Amino acid sequence: MTESLPPQFIIPPRKDVKQRLNDAKNFLTLGKREISEGQKTANDIAIREGCEKVFHALLEATVASIQKYGLGVPQNHDEIREKLQLAASMRKEYEDLRKDYENAFLNLHVRSYYRGWLDNKIIDESVRMVEKRISALEKLIRR
Repeated sequence: MTESLPPQFIIPPRKDVKQRLNDAKNFLTLGKREISEGQKTANDIAIREGCEKVFHALLEATVASIQKYGLGVPQNHDEIREKLQLAASMRKEYEDLRKDYENAFLNLHVRSYYRGWLDNKIIDESVRMVEKRISALEKLIRR
């Protein structure tokens, strides 16, 4: 966690929860557009870039929910997992979010973006899941 990092490597929260949710929606819109255009033109790079943006949309929304819950701002994927696990032990919504984050990490970030393993069915299912999760997080955060 951040306690073990030297102070110069700890990133202060530069965005509030509202800004993160707005960024999440913008990344989602851009990512969906890139995926769609890439699929229409058989442009694998556009699809991969779109997948990364959609994953980043979920990352921003996830960090917003962690920040709102009072657990600070995670510095990396492992800290996001740790903080989601902690929140999940107290609220079921966070267990569902943890599972969706892991699926998006694997399907959009690792397989699609980094490895270039493009399965349109998996990508489309993942994008729909991210859309639903961001919508649910907006409602959860506004409580």
